[in-house]
Amino acid sequence: MAPSIGTLARGFAAVFSSLVLLGPLAFVALVGAPVILLEATGLTVPDPVALAWIGASAVAALWLAVEGATIQLYGLDAADRGGSSQRTARYAVIAVTTIAVLVVAVRFLALAIPWAFGTGGAAAQVLAVAVVLALLASLYRTADAVRDGYQRARSDPSREANTRRR
Repeated sequence: MAPSIGTLARGFAAVFSSLVLLGPLAFVALVGAPVILLEATGLTVPDPVALAWIGASAVAALWLAVEGATIQLYGLDAADRGGSSQRTARYAVIAVTTIAVLVVAVRFLALAIPWAFGTGGAAAQVLAVAVVLALLASLYRTADAVRDGYQRARSDPSREANTRRR
């Protein structure tokens, strides 16, 4: 039986949104965060290392885009598929990308907020405050979801048996 147009549209939307939105943003964060951190510490990296990091960032961003599409299509439990080393690698890529996004967002805010209040424009100031509130709300919701998931995983004895069977 052929898939319905709704199933095809849903699959296309998941892959398109992940490859066009999530992948490039993850790549920029993974490349930008080390640059920001190296600039802040005053360290330099040889060109071959920087080039290797850009390649690894591209691979990680593509992998994250594929994982994002998989989670959109099959739910959050899809992140727990595979063996323990596969799950560990998957969660490590997600964690590193999340930290990189946080570093880039903080740097953006550190540059944008003084500029917004330095220009004296009310619209820029309101936008700067709104961006800070949105970032704080995102951090709170992420931390709350992680805490809930951790507590749910610890209290569900069948979860360990389910992850071994996959």
